[in-house]
Amino acid sequence: MIYLDNAATTKVFDAAARAAESTMLTDYFNPNATYKSAVAVNNSIEQARNIIAHAVGANSDELIFTSGATESNNWVFNCGIKNHKGNIVITAGEHSSVYEVAMQFKRRGKDVRIAPLNSDGTVDEQALLRLVDDNTALVSMIHVSNETGAVNPIKSLAAAVRQKSPNALIHSDGVQALLKSGLPINGLGVDYYSASAHKIGAPKGIGFLYMRRGLNMSPYIVGGGQEHGLRSGTQNTPYIAAFASAVQEYAKHNNGNIPTLRAELCEYFTSRGFVEVGRGQNSGFILCLCAPKYKAEILQNIVHDKGVIIGKGAACSGSKRGNRVLSAIGVKPDEIERCIRLSLFVDTTREDAFAAAKIIADACNR
Repeated sequence: MIYLDNAATTKVFDAAARAAESTMLTDYFNPNATYKSAVAVNNSIEQARNIIAHAVGANSDELIFTSGATESNNWVFNCGIKNHKGNIVITAGEHSSVYEVAMQFKRRGKDVRIAPLNSDGTVDEQALLRLVDDNTALVSMIHVSNETGAVNPIKSLAAAVRQKSPNALIHSDGVQALLKSGLPINGLGVDYYSASAHKIGAPKGIGFLYMRRGLNMSPYIVGGGQEHGLRSGTQNTPYIAAFASAVQEYAKHNNGNIPTLRAELCEYFTSRGFVEVGRGQNSGFILCLCAPKYKAEILQNIVHDKGVIIGKGAACSGSKRGNRVLSAIGVKPDEIERCIRLSLFVDTTREDAFAAAKIIADACNR
């Protein structure tokens, strides 16, 4: 089976799975207990935090482990806003875990403003800045689109927002950018940054929230006061160990060739009647295409039976009709129904990718 839906989730690295297994079977002690074996486990959490922080360009005390970006995003909106009478600005390209929580705020009477997208999938910067004012409490801008791979220039956007509204807090959903953007988080100019580990070869159910040093935020989950009092609940030590291991394995596997492979695949498909969706600055890991013939769901099932797995948009909205993000960049409804998403990972080989591409293209010529 050739797997090309890595934007949905990735296969866990063998080393990361072994790290989790070892923690479950050997170092299974509660890290909050006081005996030596438990203290050693607590120390291993901090070692993992240091490994991850170094890899993503943050201070270790700025990373709080969570169950993933959905929790992290909800935490920011529910506890990270200081000006409770201020407005919230998001982009039309946000992941549902940002968009839906913002819509909850809007239904409660909050002033929520949505910045439109350019045709390449990035946010319209001038439109965004027109929505920001002195009373803006939070601006949330996705770093890399999970639908198209479009990259928002978070560093320059954050600087522009700060210039217009110095007191606004800035958040970015960095799930699809984690380890792929090459930019350190603490160089982006954001206050909050969310990530999920299962996009980089770790298990589902672990991630982090980056909170800029100096910020104070109320806990979203209260209880025993773990994670320095910010996120209660016994830490998920097996998955934290796997997260750190996956970060190290990612660095070993990353030869920098994936963006080139994506470009070659794009050329292959567009020469065969497919249309690239969101053409422009891309992360190099996601290719969104409008197929010339079949609806995406039909094509997905055809190629699955031939040993190829592809996506048809964000997995979290796979059962919903239409596509909010693709509509926002001007893709027509009949075209959206034919949009497929191919997403690569550092372990995707050129041989597998083009074998899959041939199967997909041949299926459309049946």
